Amino acid sequence: MNIDLMKSSICRSFLTVALPLVIAGLGLGQTLTVRDIMAEPSIAGMRVEGEKLSPDGTKVVYLWNPEGMLPRSLYLVSTAGGEPTKLLSPSDLPPPTRPPEKENKLDYGLVLRDEFVKARENQLGNFEWSPDSKRLLFSHGGDLYILTLGEAKPRRFTKTQSPETGARFLDNDRILFSQSGHLFVWDLKNTMLTQLTREANPQNFIGVFGGVPNKAGSMIAYVVSDSSKNKALVVPNYLDEFVAANPTRRGWTEQKVMVTPADGSRDTPFEIKLPKPEGVSSIRRMVWASDNASLIVDRIDKDTKRRTLFYVHGVGSKSEKIIPIIEETDDKWQASLSNIFEPNPKNPNELFFVSEKDGYGHLYLARLESLDGDSTAETQRRRGSEAETRVVSSVPADRNARVAEGPAGFSDKVTITQLTKGPWQVEWAKWNNDKGIVFASTQGTGIQNHVYPAYAERQLYLYRTGENDVVRLSIGNGMKTGFQLSDEPPLLVLYEGSAWNHPGELYVQRASGADAASPATITKLTTTVPAAFHKLKWTEPSFLLAIFSRDGKKIPAKIYLPPNFKANAKKKYPMVIFVHGAGYLQNVINGWNNYYREFMFNDMLAKKGYVVLDIDYRGSAGYGRDWRTDVYDFLGGKDYDDHIDSIDHMVKNYNVNAAKVGAYGGSYGGFMAAMLAMRAPDKIAAAAALRPVFDWKNYYAANPGYTAQRLGFPDKNPEAYKRSSPITYADKLERPLLILHGMNDDNVHVQDSIQLMEKLIRLGKTQYFEAMLYPSENHAFVRPESWTDEYERILAFFEKHLK
Repeated sequence: MNIDLMKSSICRSFLTVALPLVIAGLGLGQTLTVRDIMAEPSIAGMRVEGEKLSPDGTKVVYLWNPEGMLPRSLYLVSTAGGEPTKLLSPSDLPPPTRPPEKENKLDYGLVLRDEFVKARENQLGNFEWSPDSKRLLFSHGGDLYILTLGEAKPRRFTKTQSPETGARFLDNDRILFSQSGHLFVWDLKNTMLTQLTREANPQNFIGVFGGVPNKAGSMIAYVVSDSSKNKALVVPNYLDEFVAANPTRRGWTEQKVMVTPADGSRDTPFEIKLPKPEGVSSIRRMVWASDNASLIVDRIDKDTKRRTLFYVHGVGSKSEKIIPIIEETDDKWQASLSNIFEPNPKNPNELFFVSEKDGYGHLYLARLESLDGDSTAETQRRRGSEAETRVVSSVPADRNARVAEGPAGFSDKVTITQLTKGPWQVEWAKWNNDKGIVFASTQGTGIQNHVYPAYAERQLYLYRTGENDVVRLSIGNGMKTGFQLSDEPPLLVLYEGSAWNHPGELYVQRASGADAASPATITKLTTTVPAAFHKLKWTEPSFLLAIFSRDGKKIPAKIYLPPNFKANAKKKYPMVIFVHGAGYLQNVINGWNNYYREFMFNDMLAKKGYVVLDIDYRGSAGYGRDWRTDVYDFLGGKDYDDHIDSIDHMVKNYNVNAAKVGAYGGSYGGFMAAMLAMRAPDKIAAAAALRPVFDWKNYYAANPGYTAQRLGFPDKNPEAYKRSSPITYADKLERPLLILHGMNDDNVHVQDSIQLMEKLIRLGKTQYFEAMLYPSENHAFVRPESWTDEYERILAFFEKHLK
């Protein structure tokens, strides 16, 4: 399809006609209501999803609906700029197949599958480009389709009862996908289907996942996972005629790494015999080296305290060799950033990885030494090409034997060089072919008199391996996230850019060349925010740089102040603390994030006369290893202290009424709000806990990885679980607590809230808590009616107890 011809066909409307009129009718000075904030379509518009940069770097596809409602349609835009074109809508395809619904003459009750549910069932997703950038593979209703650019309709390739997942192109003519737990390859040219794996056994809880192909599409690595020792997590559904529950299994699994040719030429796969792990372990990532015959495997073990990168040289050959690239231990737990690593796309003896060994996540370069001492890029490229020919084309007489020859060998010597350094961390990185490594970090903007602290933004940089230096690529302020890099010149990086009051839009930027950081190299691809949104007057957060904790550390914070606030006036203000979720997340940012509803709610609170405080307490992301791990062994320890110290700072410096301080938050934020209400009655007047963790042993059962990282294992460290769980302090509650929880929550099970409510009832604490359960909602609420009910309750709760 010609990009120039497509520019004229864009649907130019952003939202329905009614929505801008509603916003305009509010007036610039009028405070929005909770219903306005939580409405769908959102007053902030709809963000794009599923964006994919084509391998040749010339175009981007994404999902979006100009009316701001689900389902989303597929759009295509040139990276040279111009108007996007709508390629496909779900209504263009057959509706998803569902079991026939029984006729119900008693139809006066709850409608289970209303229009809201149907719109979410009928979605496009999982778009993948073909290597030649001419076709798109995607799923709809659990089946696979291919859309060839320039053709009117996509071609449907499957129509099955079980859904196909994880589909991707191996090359222009072959597709790898998973169905019923097994990996398959579909040869489009020869219309042949090949089953690659046979290990999956749902009855015995054996699964297959991963399916990582090498660049040549000749070998597939995958993980066989045994979850037979897991426990069932039951989440009842109370909405149907009869209560039903489909249990999911949670816990630690036993894993094996397997590799098999993509042509099905082996009866059994190669098993990579990694050293036996100690304690619980998991395979986090697998990536093929540029020789297409060697695999890099990232594993954590020692109960999440050790991380090892293995270089498996010559997989499946008689010369197969496992070389540890790096082995690091942390007496607390390994950071998620440590799973960032990439092999050099031109040189199989090089890879970079991220390590926190100096306290911050930084780039390191590892070089393997060949057995003859020659590790030059040209020699390794030649050897890699020869090795690929030998391994792939040499099919032994015994279909289960090792291949006779493998690639040229490496010694056990690995040379490691640190590439970046400083009190900031790398959070994304990719090789930029011969130019070096493109990365995003918290390093800062370098702009003079910049009002935002460095950690509040993400910028792009290029580490130039030839010059051994770093140059900045991105310009302007704000967050850059969601990066993708094209395969071919001109090398482009796709990202979403945003600021505190500017929702994210897609941009592309040249990632090489002397002028890479000039404005001319950056192209904005989307405009998704209604003009009326920008006319609303928002409360700009102020970033505080000098809240000191009791142990001498600076607590990152931002505050929202009421109109006409005067720090030295006699008036005392009520204050609300918003506690972000996840524990390991950053919210003190100059960017638009998942908490956009809370941003608008905080704006509302400020305009109603509240000071609103938002801190990145201990454990939050973005501040290095020590800040991340300071919560180890006691959730509600130093992170709790940070909130208490911040309250004291605000009372002292911002005319906050010490007797009128409230807190609210969801998930980990709900946990912390409850801890504050129960343990700090002299500091907190009221707290609202949304989908909260009240007992960490429950969360260990549902999400053992997250919990064990921070608290160890319940049987080995029971005191840590006891002191970290709000239910332990239920008898101390003497301030109002509002509990709000989705009954369909499979992350933080509703049992946490129910158990605390029962304990409070038995303790005679009924007068101190209110509760509301949401039968249709999971951990992340989706219905605007639920969001509205939840936050209207929170607002009324604060107005009652803090005013």
